[in-house]
Parts: sequence; structure tokens; C-alpha cells
Amino acid sequence: MKVRIINEEVSFASVEDVVIHKIFAGRPRDIEDVRAILLKNRDVDVEYIRRWLKDFDSLPEGEGVLATFEAILKDL
Repeated sequence: MKVRIINEEVSFASVEDVVIHKIFAGRPRDIEDVRAILLKNRDVDVEYIRRWLKDFDSLPEGEGVLATFEAILKDL
């Protein structure tokens, strides 16, 4: 996502991309951050997040990331 600030375009990660990165990192603080982000941003593209996490889930270091995300969604 790009935002114009003082006549300059600045790139920022989308809410969805931040969620993906935090789920993949998987630290307790990151998981809590994801819960807070999802509570404050009810219009996130859940399918976009699922698609990426499904891909990461197939990696040895990413195993279980999709299940983690689904568990968070269930608890909201």
C-alpha cells in the first residue's frame, strides 16, 4: 500500500500482510497483536490471508500457521 506524505509516496504493509508476518513469526506477543488487529479491523481480507498462510503452511518452518490463524478467528 502506498501513501503520499509531504509529496512523497511511502510504502506500508497492508493490514493483511502484517497479520501474515505476525502469524508466521508465531511468538506469543505476535499472536496477541494479531487478535488486536483483527478486532480493530473487521474488514480484513481473510481469504487473502488464508491463501498466503496455506502456502507457508507447506514449508517445514511454517507448519501450523493456517491452523493458528483459524483458531484466532474462531476465538474472536
